[in-house]
Amino acid sequence: FEESFEGLEIMESSLLNLDAGDADLETINTIFRAAHSIKGGSATFGFNEIASFTHLMETLLDEIRDGKRNIDQNIVDILLKSVDCLSELLSCTKSQEEINSDLVNTIKKELEIILGTGSDTSPGTGSTA
Repeated sequence: FEESFEGLEIMESSLLNLDAGDADLETINTIFRAAHSIKGGSATFGFNEIASFTHLMETLLDEIRDGKRNIDQNIVDILLKSVDCLSELLSCTKSQEEINSDLVNTIKKELEIILGTGSDTSPGTGSTA
């Protein structure tokens, strides 16, 4: 769990230093690698809910890395909320406490909507050419 919490700290500090609209690839890659490590470690130990949640974050970050999506304040905000949610998931799993499913499902739905895999659409999330 220690490595995952370190990854969360890296993700949060990198996101807070990220300027919306001016995302450098190195920072995005740092955030992506931390998410990827958390996902891999979670899957290895059978924490599928954490792995599934982190996979959504990873997909969004991958779209940014590939230039398919510009980063804006909305995306920075959802990624920060995702880091907080992931922290809660990890803490509850570590202490064997009940996970706040409502929180997880709310953030998961927001990620799915941004990615276009959810049932709703949100204004301003489409890419402009």
